[in-house]
Amino acid sequence: MAEEKVLNIEELQQDDKNFNAGTEEGQRMMEKSFSELGAGRSILIDKNGKIIAGNKSQQAAIAAGIKKVRVIETTGDELVAVKRTDVDLDSVEGRKLALADNATQVVNLAWDEVQLESVRDELEGFNPSDFGVDLPDLDPEPKEKKEPQTKELRPFATNHILLSYPIDLHDRVMQAVEQLRELEGMEIETSAN
Repeated sequence: MAEEKVLNIEELQQDDKNFNAGTEEGQRMMEKSFSELGAGRSILIDKNGKIIAGNKSQQAAIAAGIKKVRVIETTGDELVAVKRTDVDLDSVEGRKLALADNATQVVNLAWDEVQLESVRDELEGFNPSDFGVDLPDLDPEPKEKKEPQTKELRPFATNHILLSYPIDLHDRVMQAVEQLRELEGMEIETSAN
């Protein structure tokens, strides 16, 4: 049986090279979900208590007043399931949890290209495209390993925007999109869910 212990949630260390910069809206949604529905999905930490996956979840949980984290130790050869004994999936709360889990992941993802490139350059064999992460501003080949330098912060070369809108606004939004297409350097992709 896996070893289990309960820690203060603030004992966990954030990943100082987190690839997801997150979004304000995503963080707001996560805090709302934790406040109204409690914790659902687990996070992943390394053997030293450093967060591998769930940095933004830890922040939102703390903001929502959650103070403890239950740690289940494993070596990756078994899946850990979080069982909410107070929730039925086919209830309003259960369906809200399912929706919040999926929606916050979409809204709160904003790749940090600087961190991706930095780690790719530091670690031989780490290539974001191996997991389908192909970013336009990320050089395809790692640079030669060299001593870390202090570099001046610069704004990103491109910005990305995800729009969600009610279907009844579709014609107006598409008119605005067509106007934007005329701007030099503008790339626009559209899809419907």
